[in-house]
Amino acid sequence: MQVSPEILVDKLTSAEFAIEHWELLGAGQNNVVILANGEWVFRYPLHADAADSLSREISVLRTIHGRLPVPTPNPEIVVDVQGLDWQVMGYPAIGGEALSRDSIAAFSAESMTKLGKVLGRFMRTLHSTPASRFSSTEQLNRDSIEHWERLSSDARKFLKPRVESSDWKRVNRKLGKSIEKISRLEFEPVLRHGDFGSGNFLFDRQSQLSGVLDFGSAGFGDPAIDIAGVIATDPSGNLLDRVVSAYPAADEMIDRARIYRETFALQHALLGAKGDDEQAIEEGLHSYLDR
Repeated sequence: MQVSPEILVDKLTSAEFAIEHWELLGAGQNNVVILANGEWVFRYPLHADAADSLSREISVLRTIHGRLPVPTPNPEIVVDVQGLDWQVMGYPAIGGEALSRDSIAAFSAESMTKLGKVLGRFMRTLHSTPASRFSSTEQLNRDSIEHWERLSSDARKFLKPRVESSDWKRVNRKLGKSIEKISRLEFEPVLRHGDFGSGNFLFDRQSQLSGVLDFGSAGFGDPAIDIAGVIATDPSGNLLDRVVSAYPAADEMIDRARIYRETFALQHALLGAKGDDEQAIEEGLHSYLDR
């Protein structure tokens, strides 16, 4: 059954969740997300793979809850709801709003320093989470070369038919060079966020970081992936310099991070191809081929 936001609200209400008013936060290929009564975020996966991903995310969120210097979603509600195929996750809403990269780049030197320090502390703590808190399956390396080879295969399957032949040749050649570099990288897998960028940072009215969202890509892998997200958030390097001051180990990850950063725009285009989003394809390819 295809579950719309309205159906999700109806099912939750029938399960005796008192929803007086709600607003849609997101409805994509993978999840429906609503804010109920201005206080609770409910998320429902739309297919089996999304449900598996949500289950892994819940495990990570429960393990790290209370350990990090800023709030993260706390899945207080994980429940089977009659009429829905998969479990619903609910967590108390975290105050704040996302800011664009341009807004972050315009921060004062003081605000940028504060942000860099808290992001550095956040990553330092997250990356040091004991692996023993997770099952052996959950500890599998999500940034192995097999992951990147699957990315290349997916690009050939989903993206190649959507772009001009000449553009695909450039994409394929550039991606091949990146994967060749990645195949030579060495790192010790740790728990990393996996999508650590401006779109998942929440800020209060004083431009202070108030929360970090979306741990759907979280898992064990190269911590440099998170550093790459910092570079993408502020390409000038001002934020990265301040992160390193709070997380000195990040300095040795920067070269790896820049290699991963090269693939971000292509990944954006690939998600667009999978979701039939022509604008995302165009934006991603334009950025990828112009770099």
